[in-house]
Amino acid sequence: MAVYGFGPFVLDMRERRLLRDGRPLPVAGKSLDVLGLLAEAGGRLVDRGTFTARLWPDVTVEDRNLTVHISTLRKVLNGHHPSLDCIETVAKAGYRMALPVQLLGPVERPASLPPPSGLHFIKAEARANLNKVERVPALRALGLFERALALDPNDADCHAGMASTYLLMTSTTIRRPLPIDEATRLARDAAHRALVFDENNSEARGVLGRLRMIHERDWPGAEAELARAVALAPQSPDAVFAQALFLLATSRPDEAVANLARARRLDPLRRDIIEHLGLAHWMAAENEQALAALGEAVSIDPEARRPHFRRMLVLDQLGRHDEATAERRIWLELFDHAPFAARLDGLIRTDGHRAAMLEWIAMLGRLNQWYEVAIQRMVIEDVAGALDALERAVAEHADSVIYMGTYPSFLPLRGEPRYQRLMQQLGLAA
Repeated sequence: MAVYGFGPFVLDMRERRLLRDGRPLPVAGKSLDVLGLLAEAGGRLVDRGTFTARLWPDVTVEDRNLTVHISTLRKVLNGHHPSLDCIETVAKAGYRMALPVQLLGPVERPASLPPPSGLHFIKAEARANLNKVERVPALRALGLFERALALDPNDADCHAGMASTYLLMTSTTIRRPLPIDEATRLARDAAHRALVFDENNSEARGVLGRLRMIHERDWPGAEAELARAVALAPQSPDAVFAQALFLLATSRPDEAVANLARARRLDPLRRDIIEHLGLAHWMAAENEQALAALGEAVSIDPEARRPHFRRMLVLDQLGRHDEATAERRIWLELFDHAPFAARLDGLIRTDGHRAAMLEWIAMLGRLNQWYEVAIQRMVIEDVAGALDALERAVAEHADSVIYMGTYPSFLPLRGEPRYQRLMQQLGLAA
């Protein structure tokens, strides 16, 4: 019995259970068998005759029976997103999976290795935590990948997952759980270990490419590594996503939008992909599309903080400060800073928007979010303060600072000598 992955789901036919982001979903009986046939087909059409022959070989059943099971599966898979259909109906023929399907575990595994329930579900849970792009889930993902490697030390995908997790830990967006030098070294070492076991591992290539881009500022090397990752796995949303980030950093937002739209088609429920699609639309001066995509990211995971923060940045830059304030308040409340949110509201009423922004910017500074400080300084037209913050961000290798040349917030700085020097430090033409 095989284990399949598609989108945020893992289907283990041996254990007869379906997980989404590590959590079990209520699917059983023939509905689970129907899903198993669709996953087994890997995106190819499964006609009605095949369903009948495989699932009801000695029984006469009505066509409606299969339709009911498909309807049940759609309700479970689509969840709160009725516009998304994970199962495609082919009129008068049958059905196929609309999400790319990956075989996570072979039908038969060597006796020396644990069953899928022991290894593959640990890996799936690790991936689910990694994809949250948050500090605590990242630490949880690291522990889970370590558990998986204890079961199978030669698993290239686990080593690559470790590399991706350590790369995330270099990010200022999650306040760097590890010192940057240590995290980058561990990410690079884990990626190279993955390539020892599988020289064609696309994820490991993507991690090396992003390290070259964010921390080494080796743009030709990054471009080559990321292109190789996509060539190795053209259907990998992670590879396509990483290449899109390179395009954003090198001021090619229209191409980045196309790549991110493709990554989204490959994994329609990946919140971080949809968030960056929103940012790419913003950088391409497509503001309403940007806000719509970021709103969709909020709907996918209402408890996630980052989509609200990014919507706030776009709204502030557009001069829609009341709406930006509302997003800022939500971000602070999700960050367990409701009293501070109330303080900002009070400052707006008594001292005005600028006074509240200065208090807010001071908080971001205490969190060492210097790139975000620079963006918010530009909202209040503090050019000198923005350049000071950008200098800190470049010096500390803030992961988002490589997009400085494309962010609309910094367009007014292009004639500033300090800005041009910073772009040269990044290895990017001003």
